[in-house]
Amino acid sequence: MRKMHLVLVLSAAFCLSLSNVASPHALWLNATDYYPEFYSSEYGSRTKVYFGWGHDYPVSDFLSAEELGEFNLITPKGEIKRLQPGQGGFLATELTFSEKGTYIVSASLNPGFYTMYMEKGEMHHKGAPKTGLSRVIMSRRFEQYAKALITVGVSSEVSGEPVGHTLEIIQLENTSGLKVGDYLPVQVLFKGRPARFCTVYGTYAGFSTGDDFAFATMTDSEGKAKIRILHHGPWMLKARVVIPAPDELEDKCDKLSYTATLAFEVK
Repeated sequence: MRKMHLVLVLSAAFCLSLSNVASPHALWLNATDYYPEFYSSEYGSRTKVYFGWGHDYPVSDFLSAEELGEFNLITPKGEIKRLQPGQGGFLATELTFSEKGTYIVSASLNPGFYTMYMEKGEMHHKGAPKTGLSRVIMSRRFEQYAKALITVGVSSEVSGEPVGHTLEIIQLENTSGLKVGDYLPVQVLFKGRPARFCTVYGTYAGFSTGDDFAFATMTDSEGKAKIRILHHGPWMLKARVVIPAPDELEDKCDKLSYTATLAFEVK
């Protein structure tokens, strides 16, 4: 069993390394404090979230605010509050909380295109459709979604309700009680339905400064999987679904790519 799991992890890491050569940057969220202390109803609590953008976790390239489609804070009561990204290089945004509970920070990018092609013996990358290009290596229309879990004070909430992203990773247990060696059950949804046999990758801050993941597994027929917690600290999970482009987009791209990430911390 251990041998089979090792083969899966190594195979998944190899496939991921190949796919990232031919994929746009990935989007995720970070927080300066995933468990901010709650002082009182008068003073509340606060933290900052900032964007990861690229391939090197926890931070890589700068993201432009113009590329953001959605940026919301979802309260423990399910209220949705629109967030205004900060002006810094990583769009660091201060959040304030007036009550205890588990909050979800939710973000998405405006859909876009990414194309790789050969010209004059050199490989080129283009953030646009493949229209008019020859010797195209790959071309995708992409959608990217990200979530982060912020627990204010002590909370036993799971916050496992979907936020409505086209592709979404949902935690099925409270992350605040996780310890090293535990398993976190998750479910991946694609267009509101279980993403069957979808690979889910996980990594933690400090595992690597490159494009590597510490753990990989696959969802079952119900879109569910278990992530083994290998280390304490901030974690980021990632799932991707790639499907053929429909007929109406065949002159613009070969495939549609959907990516979702989920960030949390293990104490």
